[in-house]
Amino acid sequence: METEHQRHQKAREAILRGEEAPKRIMVQMTNTEEDKERSEEAKLERERKNERSDALKEARTPWFCPKCNKVMKHRNDDKMYRLHQHCFDCQITFENKLRIEGKYEKWEESKVLNNQLSYIRDQISSIEDWKVEASKPVEIYDSVGVKEIELQQEKWSQNKEQVEKMSTEALEELNKIKEEVEEKLNSLEV
Repeated sequence: METEHQRHQKAREAILRGEEAPKRIMVQMTNTEEDKERSEEAKLERERKNERSDALKEARTPWFCPKCNKVMKHRNDDKMYRLHQHCFDCQITFENKLRIEGKYEKWEESKVLNNQLSYIRDQISSIEDWKVEASKPVEIYDSVGVKEIELQQEKWSQNKEQVEKMSTEALEELNKIKEEVEEKLNSLEV
């Protein structure tokens, strides 16, 4: 069996003698299953990249305001876009329009009440999490010993009844405040 180099050499010699070089037919075989897998992997990777870019697209401040098409290059524009999805100038115009119509105080109060409501909901969820975590005992290991290393285990637990009592009192109070804030908010919207 001759090598590829020897075949090339014979073909060159035949061409130099004026003869026709021996022809060879080469067939390339492809594995269709492997091609399908590779194309599916490429498709999935493109989808993952698109999902990431979509998530980042929402976090980016655009160059131009979506409302007035003004260039948003100031730091106040950046802040207002994150809060209201338009530039600082559009926000000033919006608030000025509310002041002229006499609706600014209600709008401002509703923003404050919505922030209070959000804070109260966060406090309620943190108390519920604390209640769950307090029911589990905490184990701590300390390294003791001078010559030989020893581990000392400490188990800490909280008084479950006291935790339950404190959390129910706090939740009742927060729920009362939450209802009051929701009532104020609903009275503003009517």
